[in-house]
Amino acid sequence: MKRLLWSLVGIGVSVGVGMGAAVAGDDVVLNSDVTKVETELAAQVKAKKITVDQAKEMGLNRAETYEVTSTVSVENLELQIAEKLKESIMPYYSLEYNDPTSDDNAYRAMVTEYFGKVDAE
Repeated sequence: MKRLLWSLVGIGVSVGVGMGAAVAGDDVVLNSDVTKVETELAAQVKAKKITVDQAKEMGLNRAETYEVTSTVSVENLELQIAEKLKESIMPYYSLEYNDPTSDDNAYRAMVTEYFGKVDAE
């Protein structure tokens, strides 16, 4: 089973061992993979990545939340997320990486898109 092990304080997900280090097998996505995915996404999409807490602090409205899954690789997961975000007009998004829920060996991420405050007139 492929598991996503992260220590991402920025998005409130912290699954790991010790002080940010993770001990894992070859089929596990580690911090370096997360950093690579997020760096690639930042270069490919216009929207700005924020945390769920930042969205709350900024008073943003949640537009859409969806799961992106890849059975191929973490790189494929990043490509799929980028394609979805490129189609979006929302200015902000957050990512939460999920452990697989079954033995399907899939990499999963929940993407939430946000838009700005709506001013009451």
